[in-house]
Amino acid sequence: MKNKLLFPIILSFIFSSCSDFSGNEDAVEASLKPAPVTKTTPTTTRKYYDLDGIAFGNNTFVAVGDKGTVRYSSDNGSTWDNGTSGKSKQLEEIAYGDSTFVTVGKSATNLYSSDNGATWTPGETTETNPTYYGVANGDNVFAAVGNVNMLKSTDNGSTWATITTGNLRDVAFGNSTFVACGSDGATYTSDNGSQWTSYAGTKVTSNLLRGIAFGNNIFVAVGASGTLIKSTNNGGTFIVGDSQVSTTLNSIAYGNGIFLAVGSKTVIASTDNTGSTFGIKQTAYSFNDVAYGNGVFVAVGQEEIIYTSTDGITWTQVYGE
Repeated sequence: MKNKLLFPIILSFIFSSCSDFSGNEDAVEASLKPAPVTKTTPTTTRKYYDLDGIAFGNNTFVAVGDKGTVRYSSDNGSTWDNGTSGKSKQLEEIAYGDSTFVTVGKSATNLYSSDNGATWTPGETTETNPTYYGVANGDNVFAAVGNVNMLKSTDNGSTWATITTGNLRDVAFGNSTFVACGSDGATYTSDNGSQWTSYAGTKVTSNLLRGIAFGNNIFVAVGASGTLIKSTNNGGTFIVGDSQVSTTLNSIAYGNGIFLAVGSKTVIASTDNTGSTFGIKQTAYSFNDVAYGNGVFVAVGQEEIIYTSTDGITWTQVYGE
């Protein structure tokens, strides 16, 4: 009896509910449509390349590295722009002189720029295989050193002449003299980039020397296992210095009255401008190269990291991953 009474009630409720939609078919149809789908545009992942060399000239810092990467800054490292090298080879080092930046690298790559690193032109050479790790300018000459031989350019990197053999990693210029350093503690000197003399005496180290700088009439070279040597007679002889570290030192620069060297989780600096006594400034950062200009040290490393410092103690990251 309860079921018979319940059926009419249910029918009455259904008809009553349906009557509420009379005249609102459009609204009902709209309410039943799915909401519009919002499309999300995927973000492009930024690729950062390793930076291996940096130099200062004409109030501009220019950094170079893997895949032909070039970055340049005209505000003491605060901001950086992209240069166009036109090459995909790794660029190992860079130097400035005669209103020109010159960079060298793998597969005998050499480029020059007369617009502060914005655009680059390939230099001419007969070689294709050697890697050139270091380059310096002095007395209207660019000298480049690498794992096979040395090069010289007297036209701002436009053309290069092969001079002599040598397995070297870096070169610096000062007091009218080029001094180069490299494998097994080797050092070479030249007064014009054409004739080079290797040190014939007993070497003070057999470790690989990776970087060299000139300042205050002194050449200081650094390398593997914290090696640090210096010369006060234009590379004629070297003596061993105490770097205070045993990690690899990749590069050294002179500025603000001190020598400052960088490497694997290492930043050290001399306590005076003689390059005799060094102290550890940082153990948190790893850098491939360092340069000085306008009162600022700028260091570069993996994944395009670029840091600036005035004293080697406090560093500010200004670019990179």
